[in-house]
Amino acid sequence: MYIGQTNSTNDWLKLHPDVDAVWTTWQTAGRGQAGNSWESEQGKNMLMSIRLKQPQVPVAFQFRLTMAVSLAVRDVVAKHLPENVVTIKWPNDIYVCDKKICGILIETTIVKDQIAEAVVGIGLNVNQTVWLSDAPNPVSIQLLSGTACDLASIYEELIEAIGKQIALLHQPEVLKNSYLAHLYRYKTKALYAEREVNILPSKILQSVPKEAFEAVIIDVSEQGELILQTNDEIRTYHFKQVQFVI
Repeated sequence: MYIGQTNSTNDWLKLHPDVDAVWTTWQTAGRGQAGNSWESEQGKNMLMSIRLKQPQVPVAFQFRLTMAVSLAVRDVVAKHLPENVVTIKWPNDIYVCDKKICGILIETTIVKDQIAEAVVGIGLNVNQTVWLSDAPNPVSIQLLSGTACDLASIYEELIEAIGKQIALLHQPEVLKNSYLAHLYRYKTKALYAEREVNILPSKILQSVPKEAFEAVIIDVSEQGELILQTNDEIRTYHFKQVQFVI
């Protein structure tokens, strides 16, 4: 379903239980993970939310939802950018090389230790080519391909791709292997920095802080923890406990 504008497609969908998916090209209060805002030029990008009813995923394994949705979005982006390397930056940002093209926000309703419903918000940079905020590393499909995309078609592609990946929720090994295969920096030595969990919103670090350390991503746990191997030890981090230095 298309609407002309809203404050947030996630919030709009929560207020309309009879609708399963909605998209717009203008949000007045779009938001990302952990309090981050989301800049989007009016009429240029895909701003959508989809309701996943009774995915039957235990709360302890809700990261399976994150893997399924991020893989679906990555597949759609990769289809439009066949000459580029498209990856998933843990936990669920979509990256093209070292630039962010999409953010994903998943909000769940829990009943008896099961996810009864999930509202998935997606902000995909499609036709925007200029950013006015201090977003550190944005990019779009048009900026990379040189071609504008039809947003209604992108919406249909995302709905179909999400449906295919959600069907794999009860095949966690398949999801996990695919997620790791497309994970940004997987098995590559790079710089990271620890951060205080209560400091929000977070920013990608563009300069190297004194406390930065080298590590290799060796795995992601079933609960979505990032597992890094340094020269001396294995470290495990929850969401927002560690930053990527780019």
